[in-house]
Amino acid sequence: MVFNHTYRIGLEDCGKENEATNKAILTILEDIAGLHSATVGLGLNEINKTGCAWVILKWQVQIIKRPEYNDELNVFTWSTTANKLFADRDFKVLDSNGQTVIIATSRWIYMDINKRRPVRITAEIMDRYESEPERRVFSEEITKNEIPDTEYKEISYNILRRDVDYLGHMHNISYLDAAYEIMPEEYFNGPQFNYISIDYCKELLKNDEVKAHFYRIDNGCIISLNTEKINSVITLKY
Repeated sequence: MVFNHTYRIGLEDCGKENEATNKAILTILEDIAGLHSATVGLGLNEINKTGCAWVILKWQVQIIKRPEYNDELNVFTWSTTANKLFADRDFKVLDSNGQTVIIATSRWIYMDINKRRPVRITAEIMDRYESEPERRVFSEEITKNEIPDTEYKEISYNILRRDVDYLGHMHNISYLDAAYEIMPEEYFNGPQFNYISIDYCKELLKNDEVKAHFYRIDNGCIISLNTEKINSVITLKY
C-alpha cells in the first residue's frame, strides 16, 4: 500500500540560496512515515496503548534536484519488506511537475519503549502495511556505512536537551545536526550534500560522553559518533 501526502517548503526549511536543507528533507520523510503508521493504527497516538514504537536503524537518501522555498512536494512512502527483526520502507518525492526530485530508503525496528529492546515484527503487524517488495527506489540492497582506515579528527560533542526526543534518546535527525556542528567550516559552508546515509548502531542518551570522529573522503565526509562503541556512522556525499 502506497501512502502519500503533500508538503510545502517553508521559510524554516530553507538554507543556502533558499533551498531545502537536508534536515528539512529528513524531517518530511520521517513525518510521512509516521502518518502512514498512524493510518494503520501503529502511530504516535497508539504508543501508550501498544508500549512500542518504530525506531529507525538506517537512512539512505539521494537528492536528485533540491527543492526550493514554496515548492509543493507530493511525497509517497510504502513498506517494501520485513522480517522478524526489522522492516524496510521506501520513499519517492515528486515536484509539482511530477518529476522525481528525491528518493530514499530506510530500515526500522519495532521497539518496546519500556524495556528498550526490539520486539518481534509479526505478520499481523506487517499485514496492515500491505508491503510492496517489487517496488524499490534503489536497485542495491541496504548496506552499512564503512569507516575508513585513515586518519581522523576527534571532537567532543555534548548532547543537548533539544537533541532528545519523547523516547528519551537522541532523536534520529539530531544526529545530522551533530554532523553539521562537528564538520570543519570548509565543509559546512561548501556545496550541499546530495547523498545522506546514516546508520544508527546504538542509541545515544542525554548524559553520554560522545567523541566524534571526522574523516575526509574524496567526494564528501564520514562522521562517526562514539561512546564505548560506535553509536552512529554518517556518510555525506556531494
